[in-house]
Amino acid sequence: MNRFVDVNPQRNGMGQMGGDMGGEEMPRESRFSRMKNFCVDRCPKSANGWLVTLLTAVLVWQLLVSWSVLPSLTFPMVNRGSTQAVFLTNGQIFFGSLKELNRDYAQISDVYYLQVSQELLPSSQTPQQQVSLVKLGNELYAPADQINIPKSQILHWEDMKVDSPVVQAINQMKENAKKAAEAQ
Repeated sequence: MNRFVDVNPQRNGMGQMGGDMGGEEMPRESRFSRMKNFCVDRCPKSANGWLVTLLTAVLVWQLLVSWSVLPSLTFPMVNRGSTQAVFLTNGQIFFGSLKELNRDYAQISDVYYLQVSQELLPSSQTPQQQVSLVKLGNELYAPADQINIPKSQILHWEDMKVDSPVVQAINQMKENAKKAAEAQ
């Protein structure tokens, strides 16, 4: 008769060495049963335990939303790797990196916008409109390079393609600014 040493605690029942393979096997516990037992063993046993568990879950969820890992219930998930065009209810369009700031506000950073100017021409000709892209922060009052906008003022926003003329112009402006900073 061959005698084998079984070190598998599932088959041996007690986790001790020296079980006989020729005898009856212990029934294996299913994955579902193991998962259920794991959860039941760690389940809070009192109302205070449930309250702590609930508050911890809410805190973790809030942190994940604030870090833009999870979308919030009031604002869709934003692709952090692309530039967004944000259309406001007043007709203004901003380009930059959009993110949710809190329940009521969204934030755009690295902001650019379109500026339309008209050339004054003799009355016989129609005025020509010139559209240019402007970096926020270069204005006379020198604002910071981010805008906090009430979500109620955002009509919609779109991710922009890398080959968009606006994104290419933004990248060119950034490259020119970098070269100017290196030259100083």
